[in-house]
Amino acid sequence: MFCMKIGVMDSGIGGITTLARLMTVCGGEYLYVRDARSPYGDKSDEFVLRRTLCACKELRNRGAEIIVLACNTATNVAIDALRSLDKRFVYIGVEPAVKPALKSCKKVAVALTPAAARQKKFAKLVEGGGDRIKIIAIPQLATEIERRLYCETDLMKLAETLYAHCDDCDGLVLGCTHYIFLKKYISAIDPNLRLFDGNDGVARRLFGFTGYMGDVSVRFLQIK
Repeated sequence: MFCMKIGVMDSGIGGITTLARLMTVCGGEYLYVRDARSPYGDKSDEFVLRRTLCACKELRNRGAEIIVLACNTATNVAIDALRSLDKRFVYIGVEPAVKPALKSCKKVAVALTPAAARQKKFAKLVEGGGDRIKIIAIPQLATEIERRLYCETDLMKLAETLYAHCDDCDGLVLGCTHYIFLKKYISAIDPNLRLFDGNDGVARRLFGFTGYMGDVSVRFLQIK
């Protein structure tokens, strides 16, 4: 069976949540690259663009035939530039699941990084939501998740910090793939708060290009 090389990039470990979802839907040979200078959420647009281009160049040099930007910040800052460089190559970005959340919730908190929150692409996504949308951009949250990933006590504290901003909402969009690691802790705090992320949408888009393709293999890379 034909097996496509699928590149997946993230500023750190957040994209692992996307990779895991992709592998349940689409087979293929996956190349996952993380950036040693991660995460991107509190960095300048120039830094994010430069490093995203670098990561994607590494994936293409290694034979990736399609690339998933498993980072909301990188998607917001860099995906248009990437697509303009080669209109024939397919780049799939991750997007906060704002629209699905608004369909089923009265008021939605959208948690994302400061760098992603200031982008025009995000402003367009939430346009028309009005006071039904509450934007949460906590500095260094993605960095702290990356640092404390193996300490459940610390992850619960980070979840509590995020949840404290959601007191008047019945839905929460986890708009950074790092934040998905807090999902089970937030659910433990408030089982009634509906949680949304963009990974299902990314998996559906990838499947539309590749189909299933059978077996799965993964190789992990890092750019310095």
